[in-house]
Amino acid sequence: MKGLPNTRKKFAAKVFNADKTYFVLNGTSAANKVVTNALLTRGDLVLFDRNNHKSNHHGALIQAGATPVYLEASRNPFGFIGGIDDRCFDEKYLRDLIRETAPEKANAPRPFRLAVIQLGTYDGTVYNARQVVDKIGSLCDYILFDSAWVGYEQFIPMMADCSPLLLELTPDDPGIFVTQSVHKQQAGFSQTSQIHKKDNHLRGQERFCPHKRLNNAFMLHASTSPFYPLFAAWT
Repeated sequence: MKGLPNTRKKFAAKVFNADKTYFVLNGTSAANKVVTNALLTRGDLVLFDRNNHKSNHHGALIQAGATPVYLEASRNPFGFIGGIDDRCFDEKYLRDLIRETAPEKANAPRPFRLAVIQLGTYDGTVYNARQVVDKIGSLCDYILFDSAWVGYEQFIPMMADCSPLLLELTPDDPGIFVTQSVHKQQAGFSQTSQIHKKDNHLRGQERFCPHKRLNNAFMLHASTSPFYPLFAAWT
């Protein structure tokens, strides 16, 4: 992508504190599939939030063929979706679940290629990203925060800890992907989404996802005839 759209992508990355940003048409459903297809393949373990949007099921489990270990979430008698159960953030509990699914990986330093977390649920539960990374980050190569229903948290001081993109990360931390629905909580047209990639701290490591790999997945889900007026949502 060249010209003004490329300039705006770089500006968006700066605004959101990402290392690189990708503009995606066909919504965050497509954005989630891009990320999960780039990172996962058959035989990989994915730590999977039960609240995840179906696009994550499609991308991670059906298309990529990864094996899920589920993070159970609470629901009240009225059907409102709550947060992930506390026990799901306990390393021993997660390793016990792995022993039931893929025992050969139960003692691996980082058994999960990817964790997929719904940063903000449809019913309004928003996670503290710092706590999520501190509790399960050492078990994962990457964490994808599906932020379709949020995206504004890093601009509100009292919600700063909820933003994965504001985290200070070290080479021992996971890489971070954040997908956002520009057309929901931001001023964009329908179908506009963006992927924020924050993983420069992993450069030189085997688990690093290079641009070429992500771009190949991006092209798999992108049209060769995009509707350029939609780019007005970003430019």
